[in-house]
Amino acid sequence: MSDKAVVKKILSEDTALIVKLPGERPHKECTGCGGCGASTEKIETIALNLLDAKPGDTVYIETDEKKSIKLLFILVASPIIIPLTMYFIGYGIGLPTPISGGMAGLGLYMAYRLIRYHNNKVKSEPPITTITQILEKEKVNQIGITGLPKGQQDA
Repeated sequence: MSDKAVVKKILSEDTALIVKLPGERPHKECTGCGGCGASTEKIETIALNLLDAKPGDTVYIETDEKKSIKLLFILVASPIIIPLTMYFIGYGIGLPTPISGGMAGLGLYMAYRLIRYHNNKVKSEPPITTITQILEKEKVNQIGITGLPKGQQDA
């Protein structure tokens, strides 16, 4: 998935904080719905900056969809699926409801540990978003960037 964004801040030699602007999302899913609020909000994320983009540069970014879906499953689905599975296993083998509920609590703890493990693993990996192209002569200050040269602050 490719999006247009603006570099807000350089975080390190090869990473940058970028902002996806609401009016720049080309996806038809985001334009008319407004259900999640993403079409009206600026979204900040960390991107791999191998092209040496500077603050204020308008860039195209690519997101690794496989990693995004995996992350979504781990963060959203596992705290629901694991406890429910544990509860129904306990209930299915004939354990009393309080014990099945305790198994669900154990499942919730297991999901928490899985998320913590994955979070620590992701910190050592590069970001899932990469800057793929810097657009020439497009500088913006819609995101409150400070430190731009004087002629570019009003653009």
